[in-house]
Amino acid sequence: MKILKTRRSKNARLHIGETLTIRWGVSRGQNTAGYTTCSLKNGNGKRVAGCNGGGYDLRGTVVGDWVARTFADELRALKEGDFPDRRAGRGKGGPELYGLTFHDPTYDPGKAVVGKDCLDRTLGEGGEGQTVKEAEEAGVSFGLERYQAFYEASSPVPTSRHRIPLIDGACGLSSVLAILRRVGLELHKVQSTSKIEKYEVVAVEAD
Repeated sequence: MKILKTRRSKNARLHIGETLTIRWGVSRGQNTAGYTTCSLKNGNGKRVAGCNGGGYDLRGTVVGDWVARTFADELRALKEGDFPDRRAGRGKGGPELYGLTFHDPTYDPGKAVVGKDCLDRTLGEGGEGQTVKEAEEAGVSFGLERYQAFYEASSPVPTSRHRIPLIDGACGLSSVLAILRRVGLELHKVQSTSKIEKYEVVAVEAD
């Protein structure tokens, strides 16, 4: 994949040399006691992302959150031609930008209609035809329909309406790093222990 020097924005250049720290721990929360925790601090020592649990890529999740928030303008500036492996149709994206979606900040998934705008996964048979909010208030939906509606309304590329980038880092750190390369940056691991990992942000040289 070719990275052009002109692709690297001023903001991206400012992050070159920054050290990101990932810290692992164990939750002591009332409802999450014993869960693995993963947090990320930026070069200023500020905690900028965190998650807990298991069964998904926690490392990819926190790095993905950092990339989406830190380089939102750069991701919004991507053009159709920057997605060379994207196939026609939703969910057919190529591996390079897998996990990246763009969202309409005015969209309200609570107004989505169950069975129309999202699959009906509600309890019993009373959810179809209701809005997601109505199904939740009736106690037959526990959030899955809201989640589905939110992503069904997303776009794999930025549009005039879909301006908020999100990265589902749970799909894997490698996918997140492929997205970061589109910004012209990558991460090099410089330290690794059982509790702490440190990564340096470096520039991707043009091929």
